[in-house]
Amino acid sequence: MKSNSSEITFSYSEFIKNFELSPEELSWKCPLELLNFKTTAEINPLDKIVGQQRAIEAIRLGAELRSKGYNIFVSGLSGTGRMSTVKSILDTVTTSNHETNDYCYVNNFLTPENPRLIKLAKGKAKEFKKAMDDAISYLKTQLPRLFEEEGFQSSKQKILNEYQEKERAILNEFDDYIKKDGFIRGQIENDQGIMQAEVFPLVNNEPVHIETLYELISQKKITEEKAKELQKKYDKFHNDLFDLSRKSIKLMQELRNVMIMNDKSAAKTVVENTLSAIPENFLDEKIATYISEVKESILNNLQIFVPKVQAIQEVIESGEELNIDPFYIYRVNVILDNSETNKPPVIMEITPSYNNLFGTIDRNLDSRGFWRTDFTKIRAGSILKADKGFLIVNALDIFNEPGVWNALKRVLLYNQIEIQPYESQYQTNILHLKPEPIEIDVKVIIIGGLTLYKMLYEYEKGFKKIFKVNAQFDYEIEKSQDILMDYAKFIAKICIDDKLPHCTADGVAAIIEWAVAHSGNQENISLKFSDIADVVREAAFYDRGTKLEYINRNDVNEAIRQRDYRNNMIDEKLKKQIIKGSTLIDTTGERVGQINGLTVLDTGMYEFGKPAKITAVISAGNAGIINIEREADMSGSIHNKGVLILSGILRNMFAKHKPMNLTASLSFEQSYGGIDGDSATAAEVYVILSSLAEIPIRQNIAITGSVNQLGDVQPIGGVNEKIRGFYEICKERGFTGDQSVLIPKQNIKDLMLRDDIVADVKDGNFHIYSYSRIEEGASIMMGEDAGIIELNEKYREDSIFGKAQKRVDKLRDSEKEEKSTNKKIKLKPKNEPTRKRKPNKE
Repeated sequence: MKSNSSEITFSYSEFIKNFELSPEELSWKCPLELLNFKTTAEINPLDKIVGQQRAIEAIRLGAELRSKGYNIFVSGLSGTGRMSTVKSILDTVTTSNHETNDYCYVNNFLTPENPRLIKLAKGKAKEFKKAMDDAISYLKTQLPRLFEEEGFQSSKQKILNEYQEKERAILNEFDDYIKKDGFIRGQIENDQGIMQAEVFPLVNNEPVHIETLYELISQKKITEEKAKELQKKYDKFHNDLFDLSRKSIKLMQELRNVMIMNDKSAAKTVVENTLSAIPENFLDEKIATYISEVKESILNNLQIFVPKVQAIQEVIESGEELNIDPFYIYRVNVILDNSETNKPPVIMEITPSYNNLFGTIDRNLDSRGFWRTDFTKIRAGSILKADKGFLIVNALDIFNEPGVWNALKRVLLYNQIEIQPYESQYQTNILHLKPEPIEIDVKVIIIGGLTLYKMLYEYEKGFKKIFKVNAQFDYEIEKSQDILMDYAKFIAKICIDDKLPHCTADGVAAIIEWAVAHSGNQENISLKFSDIADVVREAAFYDRGTKLEYINRNDVNEAIRQRDYRNNMIDEKLKKQIIKGSTLIDTTGERVGQINGLTVLDTGMYEFGKPAKITAVISAGNAGIINIEREADMSGSIHNKGVLILSGILRNMFAKHKPMNLTASLSFEQSYGGIDGDSATAAEVYVILSSLAEIPIRQNIAITGSVNQLGDVQPIGGVNEKIRGFYEICKERGFTGDQSVLIPKQNIKDLMLRDDIVADVKDGNFHIYSYSRIEEGASIMMGEDAGIIELNEKYREDSIFGKAQKRVDKLRDSEKEEKSTNKKIKLKPKNEPTRKRKPNKE
C-alpha cells in the first residue's frame, strides 16, 4: 500500500502477509534439555508449596499473630492447593502459647439448671474425673459398712429406745387421764379398712362404741342422762386424742431428724476424709467450692449410698422408677481432654453443622415418655476442640448450614461460646439447661472464593473486624526452569503417592505444556495442581494397556483427548448443526453486512469456541445503533458497554464536526441464549462499516477482538478455543487454503494451539493473522484499503472509510431534507375561499 501520491495501489495478498503468524508463534513446546532426568523416578518428590508466597505469608501472619480479629479467609480457585498449604503451614507454625486446657462440667447443687464449668490444665480434667469416680465408688462401699457396725447400730438403737420411751410415757399419761372418767383407748377399723386410734366409754366394765349408747338406753342398760354425760366426755377425749396424734407425729419427726443427724455425724468423718484430698491435689478455687457442695449433698442424701437409711425415701423411689442412676449428680463430664495434645490443635470440620461446631446438649426419653437432660449430656463442638489452635472450615458449607454463620460471628466477636442445642435458637428447647459459658481463644480459617470475600467484606456487618487476613491464592505463575522442575517433582510425588508408573521426560513436558495452555499465556503456567494430578492419573490409566514401564507423551495426549471427548458432547452437537446447515455459518465467499465473530461457551468442565454470524442493517433515521440482543433482554452488561463503545468509534471516525443521522440494527443471528463480553466489538465495527460502505466482508475469515473508542484493538479471552472452533468447522467442510482467523496482536503470547492446528497452518491449509488497529482489520476483512485521514480531514473516496463517510453524509442529508419538507407550509384546498385581512386599528 502506497500513500505518497494521489494514485493509491493496494495489493491484498502483499498486505495480509504482514500480519500472518508463523507456526512457531502458535504454541510453546517445553524444551527437554530443561528437564535433566530421564524419568521422574530419578528425582525427589516435591516437599514444598509452589508459587504461593503471597498466600503463605498471609497465613503465617494470621496464624502467629494471636491478637483479636486476625482470623484468616483463604480465597482463590479450587485446586490451587489451598487446603494442603494451610495444613502445611499450620503443622510448622510456632506460637508463643502452646498451653492448652481441659474443660469439664459438674453439677451445680444450688441451681442445677446452670451447670458449673471447671477449666484445668491439659490432662488434669481426666485426673479430676477419676478422683471423683474413685471417691464416690469408695463411699458406695464404705458408708454401708459404717452403718452396719455395732457401734453405730448401738447408738441408733439407743436413740430409738429413748423416743419409744417418750412415746410410751405420753400414751400412758393419756390412758390414766381418760381412765378416771371411765374411758379407754383402743383402735377401730375405718371405711378404708385402716386401723386408727379411738376412745371408748366403759359400760359395765365393757368398752362400747359411742354410736351404740342410744341402743343401750333402749335396752335400759344406761340412763339417758348417763349417755349424754358420756357423749360430752367422748367429744372432749376424742379431740384430745387428735392432739395426742399430733404430738406423736411431732415426736416421730424429731426422731427422724435426730436419726439423720446421727447418720450425718457418723458419716461425716468418712466423707470428709475421702473428699478432702481432691481440692488439695488440684489447687483450684472452683474445685474447692464444688467439693464443699458435694460433701454437703452426700450427707444430705445418705439414702442413695445406704438404701436402708430411712431419709427422703421419695427421691430414691422416683429415681428407681425413672431408671436414673442417683449417683449421676457426682459425675464429672469432661467435654474436652487435651492430655494427648502436644501442640496447638488443628481441627478440620468437614460437616460444620450448628451442633458439630458449637456443641449441644443431648436429651433422652424417660420411662414416662418425657424428655429429660442434665449436665452429663453436654457435648463439645469443633470450636472448643480447636481452643488455643485452629479451626478450618469451607465457606460454602458454613453458609449452607442454618444458623451457623451468625453464631460463628458472635463467638469470634466476643471470644466466648455458650453450649446450647440448635433448636434453642428458635425457643423450642423446653429443657431449660444453661451451662456456664466458656472463654475461648481460637483461630478460624475459612476457605472460599475471592468474590465471596469481597461481598462479605463490603456488606456483612462485623466481618472486617473478625477476618482481618485475606490469604489470596494465585492460579498461575510465570514459568521458569525452577518452576518446571517443581512441576516434575510434583508429578513424581503423585506417582509415588498413588502408586502409578513414573513419567518420562517427554511425558512431563506434555503435562507442562497442558498446564501452560490452561494458564492462558505462553509465559505462565497453571497452579491448579489438582488438575495436573488428575491428568497424571488419567495418563496412567491409558498407559496400562501399552505394556510400557513409564507414562510418556502419547499417554498424556491420549488422556487429554479422552478428557475432551468425555465433556465435548455439546460442542459436537453444535458443530453438527453448523455442518448440516441448521446454523448458518459461511466459511467461503463474501457478503455485505455479515461477518463471522467468535464466541466461547463454557459447560463447566469444558470450554469450546464457535463462530457466530453477526449482521448489521443500515437505514436513514436517528435511532443510532440498535442492539437487538439488548432489546430482547439477551445482552449482558459488558456486551452493552461494547456496543456503546462502538457508537463512540463511529462518531470519532465520521461525525467529529457534524451530527451522524442513521439507524443501524445489530444482531447475533440464531442466538437463543445470552450474549456477554466485549470480544465482538471489532466484528461489530466491521459489519457496520461493510453495511455503510456497501463493501462485502470475506466469510473465510473469522474475527475476534475488543476495540476502544480510539480504534486500538485490545486482547480478549479464550483465544485458543475461538481459533479451534472456526478451524474445526473449516476442516470438516474441507479447507480452501484461504480460511483463517484474525486475533488481537496482544493475544499472540496466549496461543497454545493443538498440534493438528499448528500442522495445518504450517502446510498452508489454515492461517492465523493478528492486528492492533481498526484500520488493519478493516483491510484484512474487506480486501480493500481502509484509508487514512488526509490534511483536509477527509477520507479518500476510494477507501473503505471514504465510502462509509460518503454514506454517512448521504444519510445525514436525507434526514435534513425530510426535516425541511416537514417544515413547509401546508397548501390550502382550491375550493376554500380566501379571507381578507383586516387592517390594524391605530
